[in-house]
Amino acid sequence: MNRKLIISILLVLAVIIVALVVFDVLSSRPDKRPDNPYEYSVDQFKSVDSTLIKYEETIDFTFGDLDLRGLAFANDRLYLVEDNYLVICTPEGKKLAKSELPESPRCVAASSNGIYIGFSNYISQYNLDGLLIKSWEPLGDSTVLTSLALQDCFVFAADAGKRRILRYKTDGELIGSFTGKRDSADLHGFIIPSPYFDLAVNSFGELWVVNPGQHAFENYTFEGELRGFWEKAAMTIDGFSGCCNPAHMAVLPDGSFVTAEKGMVRIKIHKASGELLAVVAPPEAFEGETHAPDLAVSPAGDIYALDFERKMIRVFQLKK
Repeated sequence: MNRKLIISILLVLAVIIVALVVFDVLSSRPDKRPDNPYEYSVDQFKSVDSTLIKYEETIDFTFGDLDLRGLAFANDRLYLVEDNYLVICTPEGKKLAKSELPESPRCVAASSNGIYIGFSNYISQYNLDGLLIKSWEPLGDSTVLTSLALQDCFVFAADAGKRRILRYKTDGELIGSFTGKRDSADLHGFIIPSPYFDLAVNSFGELWVVNPGQHAFENYTFEGELRGFWEKAAMTIDGFSGCCNPAHMAVLPDGSFVTAEKGMVRIKIHKASGELLAVVAPPEAFEGETHAPDLAVSPAGDIYALDFERKMIRVFQLKK
């Protein structure tokens, strides 16, 4: 074949290849791509039957532009930790006291015996006026405390870093821990894909732990033996969606659970046996938000939601 002809053919092929590459690049721009027929949308799950929504938002309040960390309700007071402060206020949001903390807190619990604040890897005990009593022994760099619960002479702490529950005496003595493994063949125990790991003790003295990677509520003895559990992984309103939910929970006086989910944010109430009882706030109440609010409950059953993105406390009450 003539050498010039071969060169001409090669040049034509090169031009065709360049043209195809340019076309592919231009057609792959986000604004030029066709709709993805396999794209999964959660919009259909954001709509909630209005008859399920049994609560209404009554008041909300804030204390400025500080980063909120956690809240607890006890002694007819609301205890809020934010940035480097502990704030004590009335249920209506009137500030009563404010104490500076040594570093950023992660969680808080309170009772008539005092206030307990969880930092990243240790707990500090305060009196009801917000004055430091004692800081407990640190637990190591890999510990990440995410939740505290109180029962009589015990303090329970959820450690998302080491995927375990710690049990203390109220004077700070560590007396035990457990990892949620049901038997020696259980390879995982608590599954904590992200730093959301909550627990609570209900009015009947039962310890409940959220196993978020399993979308499960697990009931344990104080020594760590599993007594029972229920789980519900579903995008629908009666289940929990995403990789690890619910992110936060609280317990109503009757023993039912108030739950908050991240991702598709919604607050709901489930029976202790798992059935959906009511919706407190549907996804549309958190339009554009992705962080699950922390939760606290008053003895009257009012629900306090700490909205991290709006930096406010939102109060929900049963509709009249």
